[in-house]
Amino acid sequence: MRNHLAEDILNKDMLHLMQVYKESQKKNDTLNATIELIKHTSIIISNFREPRPIIDADDHRLAENQEVLDWFIHWEKSVINDHTITNKQKHLISYQTRQDIVSCIMGFDELCKYKLKNSHASIIARRVNSDVVENMFCQQRTLHNGANTSPTYLGHCKPVNSVILDNMLFQKNLMQEV
Repeated sequence: MRNHLAEDILNKDMLHLMQVYKESQKKNDTLNATIELIKHTSIIISNFREPRPIIDADDHRLAENQEVLDWFIHWEKSVINDHTITNKQKHLISYQTRQDIVSCIMGFDELCKYKLKNSHASIIARRVNSDVVENMFCQQRTLHNGANTSPTYLGHCKPVNSVILDNMLFQKNLMQEV
């Protein structure tokens, strides 16, 4: 439900509404930053809700996603480096949301590159679900003494192998039940 609310207030319809509202105001430069944010969020929402398949690594939607990612990174750096802003966190969306945006765009881009390079199949963005990836990360953290540790590469390998083996056994058991 939260995701649908976020999509509804950060999509192209809201962008259009804000632009029309801005034009009706006497001092119409107060909404520039909000419109700029919604302009970029509406692009990624549109691209991730797109029913058309991505069949080529040069698809314009992947380039648009990268431009949005670059904008978010630039925005964060500009706020952090602006010495006139005292409480920087109030001028940014939450750290977790920024990290979700970065991982979502980068992860999808890498998925597309890998899939399109290694097979002739296409990818439909609206069908991709990050729950599988998040589940693997949660399993890794749990296997490595809880979620609050920062494992080294060697410490990371054992949980990854355990997750892979566990998932293989789970799939094998499912196949036997069918």
